[in-house]
Amino acid sequence: MYSPKKLYWEDGLKTGDPNIDFQHKYLFDTFNKLGDAIIRDQGKDNINTIIERLKFYAEWHFGKEEKCMDDHQCPIAEKNKSAHAFFLDMLNKYYEEYNQAGGSTELAIKIHETLSDWFLNHVLKTDTNLYPCIHKR
Repeated sequence: MYSPKKLYWEDGLKTGDPNIDFQHKYLFDTFNKLGDAIIRDQGKDNINTIIERLKFYAEWHFGKEEKCMDDHQCPIAEKNKSAHAFFLDMLNKYYEEYNQAGGSTELAIKIHETLSDWFLNHVLKTDTNLYPCIHKR
């Protein structure tokens, strides 16, 4: 039986911008809901709805985060934009593949594992670089 990794917020993930941090927490929660929907076998439509929410919110959030990095002249701003484009491309491909596969549980698990791991690592290794830019350290 699949046991999804839960994403938990901790202070080491702070970006220095409370709005961005709030948005990250929402995305963590959405990834956790996706994992829960998979283990509860809630069906293709429910999982699809969660993936659609991830697509919409991630795209909106990335725009906000990229503007924040630009506003604070963060040296990794361009790297961050490229990473976001990669994530959105991966998410869109998985979404299409999931629908074409008719809602495969195995594919839903792969989507959850791959995207939640990517997102957690991205916040930890990239987004946290915003903190010193905001606080000018």
